[in-house]
Amino acid sequence: MPRKSLRKLAGCIVIELLGAWVAAGADYQFKAGYATYGQARALAIEDQRGHRALIVMGAFSIPLSISDLIAASAIKEYNLERPNLLIRSVASGDPKPVDARTAMGAALGALQPAILIYGNSRLTVSTHDGRCQVGISAEASFESCNTPVGDTVRGQIRAALRLVNLPHPLQSREDAAPQPVAIQAIAIGPVVILAAPTNLAQPGRHMILAVTPAVEEDPQLNAALGDVYLRVGGRPK
Repeated sequence: MPRKSLRKLAGCIVIELLGAWVAAGADYQFKAGYATYGQARALAIEDQRGHRALIVMGAFSIPLSISDLIAASAIKEYNLERPNLLIRSVASGDPKPVDARTAMGAALGALQPAILIYGNSRLTVSTHDGRCQVGISAEASFESCNTPVGDTVRGQIRAALRLVNLPHPLQSREDAAPQPVAIQAIAIGPVVILAAPTNLAQPGRHMILAVTPAVEEDPQLNAALGDVYLRVGGRPK
């Protein structure tokens, strides 16, 4: 091979190696994976310490029994902690837990270095080369991608979940047992995704609210909300 061609080839190799070295040494705070299957969508995020958050949205009804079924599968198969898994229904219809489980597995399998940006009350997840994967609105719904605007998110993933059994009057055997009220927070750096009854979930800076139906006021709920905030580092300011 001519000497000129050899020098050109050597230069190309150096450029490729340098690019690989830069990519490997980049300070990526998170990995992320996004997937859809059937009527379910899932976003997985992992921080530098290996802590994970998994957000699942189904375009079908997700009663507590189905949510527990989906969560049990994720805990067993993917070694997730229950507080780190947020499961939301965004439409009515027959439950499809298989769709949710398949989307979760695909999202976790697609984890790759990612950049998270928070601005205009939304969180945007992009690949390391700037290709937007998905956005999360202020109401905790997945959105199509737009050019991200805001600050790069840094920090760790922290999560907490409290189930509150509120007092209720005596019921007959035919009455369905009241369901506990769930208060859950997943913090991704300074951004907190809070799932709580609408009369408890107050908007604020760095807040994304996944509200559930309002419930009667009770001191237990306020105490649980304070405990959840405390476990994820406090309410965003």
